[in-house]
Amino acid sequence: MISVIVSIPIMLILSVIQSVAVSRVNIMSGSADIILLAIVSLGVTEENRKIFIWALVGGIFISFISAMPAAAVITAYLVVAGITWIVHKGIWQSPILAILLSSFIGTVAKFIIDIIALQFLGINIDFPATIKMTLAPNLILNLFILFPIYSIMSDLAKWVAQKEEYEG
Repeated sequence: MISVIVSIPIMLILSVIQSVAVSRVNIMSGSADIILLAIVSLGVTEENRKIFIWALVGGIFISFISAMPAAAVITAYLVVAGITWIVHKGIWQSPILAILLSSFIGTVAKFIIDIIALQFLGINIDFPATIKMTLAPNLILNLFILFPIYSIMSDLAKWVAQKEEYEG
């Protein structure tokens, strides 16, 4: 229960940091996504399915900020949580490999969901140019800040787990 309560202020703070600071650091047209990285980090450290609640909360906060349709944003983060959960179950002995693979696949999955949402909105996109100008820089920037986010979120997950043990 504490994990659900803690997810709201943490994801709110991360979404504000995402919109104010992180989105201003661009390579070409791509920027890092710390909400995605927080979901991946928590998905690798958490042993249960509470990561989907964190993804839902993060998706809701980002949907308020983003120009993308809310359903696409929330779906993208829930898909990232699912990918992370599946990868973590498959590679549970190597969290570093799981987090790298989950962040890579999650970034690509979020990109594809965003492209599909934009196509439904009637926006024509040059797919090869979009991959070169957006997806590749997103992957590079996400990889660059992945491990600092992972260390912060894993410490947070340990703290929440201790509080839940104390409560229960």
